[in-house]
Amino acid sequence: MLKMNQDIVQELLDTNEEFRKLFEEHVKLEQDLEALYSLKYFPPEVERRIKEIKKIKLRGKDRMEQIVSEYKKSL
Repeated sequence: MLKMNQDIVQELLDTNEEFRKLFEEHVKLEQDLEALYSLKYFPPEVERRIKEIKKIKLRGKDRMEQIVSEYKKSL
């Protein structure tokens, strides 16, 4: 999922509310994607939802990586 230092991720989960919310949303969206991928047929609305989820996940991941980077600089 996230290729970040686990110690930093845990520290941010414990201390940074924005990071925690983004992380929880990322996990939920991953579960939603897995459920959609389990379908044998993807009607157009499902394909649109998959693309939408992927975009949301990417924005969240980018923000989490930015938070990690800012945290590392503050050390």
